[in-house]
Amino acid sequence: MVAITRCAQRAGEIAQIVRNSDVIASDETSARVAGKSHWQWTFVASTGVYHTIAPTRGKAVPTEFLGQAKPKVWLSDRLAAQGKHAAAHQYCLAHLIRDAQYAIDAGDTVFAPDFKSFLQDACAVGRRRPDLADATIKAYERRLQRELDRLLELKPTAAAGRHLRDAMIVDARDKLLVFLKRRDIEPTNNASERALRPSVIFRKVTNGFRSAWGAKVYADICSIVATGRLAGRSALASIRAALKTPAAPAVDAAPA
Repeated sequence: MVAITRCAQRAGEIAQIVRNSDVIASDETSARVAGKSHWQWTFVASTGVYHTIAPTRGKAVPTEFLGQAKPKVWLSDRLAAQGKHAAAHQYCLAHLIRDAQYAIDAGDTVFAPDFKSFLQDACAVGRRRPDLADATIKAYERRLQRELDRLLELKPTAAAGRHLRDAMIVDARDKLLVFLKRRDIEPTNNASERALRPSVIFRKVTNGFRSAWGAKVYADICSIVATGRLAGRSALASIRAALKTPAAPAVDAAPA
């Protein structure tokens, strides 16, 4: 029990590091706990990765995780539960490229092909960003914004294309190029997806957890290992360091 307590304590410290970060990326994947559907969430910052397993995919999970914290930018897919947790929101362009390809496959020949090219162009700028001057990035941002405005005036030829264009007009116009305003934001949510990939494999191999207790311990260890990896530590080294952390002293109950 001491080992479990120390892992939980370290995971709690990681949660605090992440929620106090300016930029947070998040994602979720399904999990099975005691035979019921749950979701494993990950919240990723530059200095920490926090995992939690909850019985819901709703906004209550990130809301409870953040508490009173308000990051400057949130990075995620377009799941409604991921929205409105920060001052600005960057949508994952890789997800949108897949959405555009779906619209192309569904028959749209006007909006979706050009929108996919626009997204690929934006991702290419993101990859080159470390070598670009601030003024050059601003110039790319202006060009891409003009191209986006043009695209949103197009008339798609298929329902899937119209649905995608309308979604961009209603909710995404200001969420596609935020990464060009700050160098600490990525255009895709690959970091969160990589953080969840081992758990997807774990779920397929084991079919989940028999107890909520087991799920909690697993999520704590995922947090410890993923955060250690950011600092170049192995999984074993990260777990050993967590186990060496003194457990918080017990607080005596107040006398009646």
